[in-house]
Amino acid sequence: MKNDSIFNRIPLPFMIAIWIGLVAVGAVLVYSVFFSGTGAADSTAQSAPKTTLTAQAAKATKPVATQAAAKPATQQPTVNPKLGADGLYPALDFGYGVQVNGLVGDANLAADLADRAHARWIKQQLQWGVFEAEQGKVDWTGFDNIINAAHERGLRVMLSIPTAPQWTHPNLAPSTPPGENDPEAIKGPPDDPQAYANFVGQVIDRYKGKIQAIEVWNEQNLVREWRVNPQVLDAKRYIDLLRATYKIVKEKDPNIIVISGALSPTGGDDGVTVIDDAHYMQQMIDAGLLDTVDCVGAHHNGYNIGPNVGAAEALTLPKAATAKFTGPFDNSKGTPHRSWYFKETLQEYARQLAGRKPICVTEFGWASSEEYSVYPKGFEFAQDNTVAEQGQNIVDAFKLMKQWGFVKMAFLWNLDYGNKGKGPTDDPVPYSLIKTDGSKRASWDPVRLYLKQVTGDN
Repeated sequence: MKNDSIFNRIPLPFMIAIWIGLVAVGAVLVYSVFFSGTGAADSTAQSAPKTTLTAQAAKATKPVATQAAAKPATQQPTVNPKLGADGLYPALDFGYGVQVNGLVGDANLAADLADRAHARWIKQQLQWGVFEAEQGKVDWTGFDNIINAAHERGLRVMLSIPTAPQWTHPNLAPSTPPGENDPEAIKGPPDDPQAYANFVGQVIDRYKGKIQAIEVWNEQNLVREWRVNPQVLDAKRYIDLLRATYKIVKEKDPNIIVISGALSPTGGDDGVTVIDDAHYMQQMIDAGLLDTVDCVGAHHNGYNIGPNVGAAEALTLPKAATAKFTGPFDNSKGTPHRSWYFKETLQEYARQLAGRKPICVTEFGWASSEEYSVYPKGFEFAQDNTVAEQGQNIVDAFKLMKQWGFVKMAFLWNLDYGNKGKGPTDDPVPYSLIKTDGSKRASWDPVRLYLKQVTGDN
């Protein structure tokens, strides 16, 4: 039987051309599906508009597990192979940290900067007095953002928690001196230390597994940070606060490191506005510090001398003759006070502690106003440091603290306050590794390269 199919009526050359065309179309489709998907996704991500702050906050407050579950089944979350089973970078025998301002701007960018700097810890301050001005109403938004961002990158988090809402100490009025430095009357301890401890417990409950250390208060040997009525700087009252907090932290998560509030190095000692830090340290020890803490907090910002310089060396430096700020070089009244010197301050604390507890340096750094024509009032020493000296002093300080052995961890003050302040006259700005325009200072690279080396990053 004759086959009258339409295919018998189409010339053979024409059929061959159609077949070649279909093969070419199929090849294009296969290549698009299997080879260009990643590039398409990247292009989309780059062209997507920035989300609003509200949208960012809403996203950040979702539990990490919820965000991961919401992704399409075919999209696998990115996993950093360097992270351990707990999702964090492996612990080192020394904690290298930086203080970030994750409450201003993009918290993901702050966490990325810390990660790119090869830090393994971040410090974020949480001022209870600011964020629970009305009892029972805490604004967690900014903290959700930065803590989640840090955790997603495998960074350990240390929260410093100073201040208490005015409603926890109603007799401390805003007009009580020095009210001009504390208009909301928050820079004083609560009447009941358990109130502070309970708030810290709330923080731990909210951020389970995402907080690895808590610093209890800040520079409590100064009236500007420890206002009470009647005014007196009382180490025993501070230890009561620390003891109540230590108990509740260990009940909720025994792995969290409890750090005592770092003291401010100072030579003043009137018992009302200031107590010498070494004297206050001894008062804390006498009141039971060693039984209520895992690590003893310390601060030192190095003025205009390096971290390995003491009084004897300082007086012989060429800078002693040229410095605009003469505090560490002034021996007109005898040997300059120990508190001017990074090395001598920390070694004095170590002598007092005698190996019974390690030290956690929760703030250290060097200020430089080299790129700016102005500097913060009272920070004249920033004029005496170049940005190159800033970077070198930071690296040398990390090396010394690790070498000494009595320091457990150290947090650089600061990473990213430079472009988040009010300009070069704002106190944190000359300490920052980031300029006011958002670019990196020359001190960024030496710090980053040193931390890359000691943390073993590739």
